Amino acid sequence: MTTRQLLPGLRPTPLASYLAGLGLVRLLGEQADPELTAMWTEDGLVLDTTAGGLADWLVDHYRPTPVLSPWNEGSGFGTKDVAPKQRLTALMEAPTERFAPFRAAMPAATEVALRYRAAGWRKDQAKERAVREFRNRCPEELLPWIDAAVVLGSDGALFPPLLGTGGNDGRLDFSTTFHQRLLEVLDPAPAARRRSRGQAADLLAGTQSEPLVKLPIGQFDPAAAGGQGSSPFGGAESMANPWLFVLLVEGALLFAASAARRQLHGARRAAIPFTVTASPDGSGSGAADETSRGEVWAPLWRRPFSWPEIRQLFAEARASWRGRPAQRAADFYAATRTLGVARGVDGFMRYGLHQRNGLAFVAVPTERVRVEEKRAVRLAARLEDWVSWVRRGETSSAVGRAVRRYDSAHFDFVRGGEALALVGLLAAVTDLEQAVGRSRRARESVPVRVPPMAGEFLSELRALDWAELRVAAGLASGAARPAADQPRHLTRTLRQLLLPVDPDGRWRDAPVVPGYGLRALRGVLAEVLVWRARTGLDEPDQPGRGVRTFRDGVRVPAADLHAFAVPGRLDDRRLELCLRACLALRWDRRTPGWDGGGLPAPPVPTLGLLHTFAAGIPIGQSGGDQSWLGLRPDWPLRLAAGQVVEVHAEAVQRLRQAGWTAVPAPPPAGLDGVAIAAALVPRCRDPELVLRACLGHRSVEKEEIG
Repeated sequence: MTTRQLLPGLRPTPLASYLAGLGLVRLLGEQADPELTAMWTEDGLVLDTTAGGLADWLVDHYRPTPVLSPWNEGSGFGTKDVAPKQRLTALMEAPTERFAPFRAAMPAATEVALRYRAAGWRKDQAKERAVREFRNRCPEELLPWIDAAVVLGSDGALFPPLLGTGGNDGRLDFSTTFHQRLLEVLDPAPAARRRSRGQAADLLAGTQSEPLVKLPIGQFDPAAAGGQGSSPFGGAESMANPWLFVLLVEGALLFAASAARRQLHGARRAAIPFTVTASPDGSGSGAADETSRGEVWAPLWRRPFSWPEIRQLFAEARASWRGRPAQRAADFYAATRTLGVARGVDGFMRYGLHQRNGLAFVAVPTERVRVEEKRAVRLAARLEDWVSWVRRGETSSAVGRAVRRYDSAHFDFVRGGEALALVGLLAAVTDLEQAVGRSRRARESVPVRVPPMAGEFLSELRALDWAELRVAAGLASGAARPAADQPRHLTRTLRQLLLPVDPDGRWRDAPVVPGYGLRALRGVLAEVLVWRARTGLDEPDQPGRGVRTFRDGVRVPAADLHAFAVPGRLDDRRLELCLRACLALRWDRRTPGWDGGGLPAPPVPTLGLLHTFAAGIPIGQSGGDQSWLGLRPDWPLRLAAGQVVEVHAEAVQRLRQAGWTAVPAPPPAGLDGVAIAAALVPRCRDPELVLRACLGHRSVEKEEIG
């Protein structure tokens, strides 16, 4: 009869406890109850199984999986391995069939060990050749241990970090420690059996009726590992339940790399189930410069999984991002946010295998990660391909630093999928482009980036509802059409003015308008307006007199632009961040604008007056070919020089020429000409309405000319 059993002693943390839970599930599923189900809860592992007393079953019926490491020193096959040899001998001579698989594998292990040491293989090839030889000769029951400890590929051997460097952690060999624990828990003497049964019951129930034993637990349980500084009195012994080590080794075998994964991905992290390269990001316990073997993401599920489902879960080890297995922590986060993991898995316990306490490695639990869909995370895929070119190319130290900043921003975004993190990620891409553009060596090996379309990104960014973002989008989306004798595709955007890239997809030695990121933003944008005034006269268009600013781009609410024209009203740091983010995208005429907004309060009179000319004031035709009035080409330069009053007066005269009978009063003192010039770069929404507001909201009639 199936009964439900809660095991409070087997929980997702520490790693030793998680692996022991997996080990128990695996052993019961293979040896006692193939129909059992298991799930993780807040209170511990829950099993539905026909097996009765689990502690009794472990002591009386458990058949150990053979674990032998003839490629390792200290595993019982070396000339100096005195104690390990004694343990192996005791296993071979034990009067029980439970150790028969060990006895069947010993001849192959002994022969490989002798050849491995006698042939004098080079040290860097010794383990790989010994493992390969042993895998070809050993019984099939040993394959789970070999494939969990070493991944063999065409380009060499890779050691999964879960089992150290091929089944050992420094001087601690897991196989001989496993042998010692088996001899203890499966000792047939009556007193030893009673003690073993009590220890098994303690482990499952989370109690401690039996004393712990001195046991090198290694990296699997940092709190119990002992060592220097582990006690108020200096150092403490490593103490643990022997059944914990036995079951954690059995559970670790579920992380064996299958033949299909090895053939598909080669000897890489992707071949190791739920294992990726390490990242200090997202962890309060990680450090950028610490030594790490990698990370293990332990899958958790809160609905009953059958044993075949659990076996399939680890066999497939599905954690895919962009159709490829996750190889970095950021990829794994992206997989959990885009449902790129096996169905039914609710979360993962993220463990970093970091070097601590001298040379020892420990499994540090860094975070419990929930599996939840966040569609925005899919946008990160639009940015990654070009960054991969940068990683492969010849780079400078500045480019390397920019890549690390990108990696950190990328991690923050895929971890949470928030709009603010998306701004940071896009800004990091622009910073990386600038770093590549400043390095001649990098430009020779990295192509110019093709930005993704802004529309879908803007849909996510709108959640921020920042005036700084609206201004930045208006700036970045501005585009100057080419001259009449130039191809249409040479439309130049603000991105191609501030960054060292040309419209034809080539790097420039320097930006058209230099200084972006090095000088004050408003000063750089004022120079953009000066450039536009100089080049706008060459644009083919309907007849007109003067210069209009960018013809294409997202229109910005006037209230935001008038706030931008007065330094201190907007958050300049946020504005610069948003502009770097928007410059990472490609804008077109179909990009939707902003809803809502309103008139500026109070408006900046000179800006309200000049925006009408920046858009082009239509005038009637009277025998001539003039149909609109724009900015005079010298106004941007004079504004930047501080001649606000003079430019305002000339604009009033030009407004009268356009047929307006009422004009704004002179500007107040203290207006910043550079800020006004910068605010003229984006397109203003409803500039004529703003002009009327600047006239005092009086009823103003516009006279037609001619």
